[in-house]
Amino acid sequence: MISLFKTLYKKLHIMMIEMGLIRSKLFVVNDRKILFHDIKKNNLLKNISVFGFESHENETIKLIKKYNWEMDNFYDIGSNIGHYAVIASLYHKNVNVMAVEPFPLNFEYIKTLKSNNKLSFTLIGKAVDSVTGATKKFFFPVSASSSKLPGTGTLINSFKGSGGVFNNLPFETVRVETISLDDLMKDNSTNALVKMDCEGNEFNILKSTSMLARNDVDFIIEIMINDSDKSEVFNLMKNHGYHGFLITNAGLIREDRPLTLPKPDRSDRTLWRNHFFTKKSVLEIERFSIENYNYWV
Repeated sequence: MISLFKTLYKKLHIMMIEMGLIRSKLFVVNDRKILFHDIKKNNLLKNISVFGFESHENETIKLIKKYNWEMDNFYDIGSNIGHYAVIASLYHKNVNVMAVEPFPLNFEYIKTLKSNNKLSFTLIGKAVDSVTGATKKFFFPVSASSSKLPGTGTLINSFKGSGGVFNNLPFETVRVETISLDDLMKDNSTNALVKMDCEGNEFNILKSTSMLARNDVDFIIEIMINDSDKSEVFNLMKNHGYHGFLITNAGLIREDRPLTLPKPDRSDRTLWRNHFFTKKSVLEIERFSIENYNYWV
């Protein structure tokens, strides 16, 4: 009965958003009121307006919120609508937070979000890639069901005709400027947490950076079940001295290979998408997992 009520509530709420009856949503984030506007334009915004601000990838949000090691810089690469940049900036108020988003409409959304809520993180309108200063095609979906502020835009075409994961979706392109991870991080030389959601371009970025040689940079990297280079990403991190952990609701699970598990009802969609890579000891991660997730699997 409760499940049926939740389903009906979600459908009604989404319907009201689509009809324009609900246009914005006020959330309380670490005791701070944050207003997200134009929620109709983004599927993530629609979902969190129904289920709550921390309902999207709650296990990853928990890691960022509870991250208790030294952190001077946080990079939200592939920021979409600034969700993680907001979280990091409000839970780690003395940290330099940078949101990096190349798609022009998403960039403008975050810019307005920052202004409306007087947020202080830095916003960069470039695509992180293997090189700086190139101008490349950025692919984004344009189907009737696609977000106007898409979260699946990428330098790597996975849309119609590509044979990729979104092969059924039509797309358009826009030209964006690139920046390498080294150049993005060059002015911030101490302790960093880097969250990367680059829709299949992670390996190109990581294999070209010197940041993996450092001992004070942790990574949260999205690895999907359909990523053809997921083993290359994992092995690259491992070969640079990183331990890999799948971020789940039951804690951090140590990996000897990328654990890209399917959703229960979809063999082609990933259950937990984010993986934590660190050079900290496994014992430290075990303690963190038990303290913050209550489990060490």
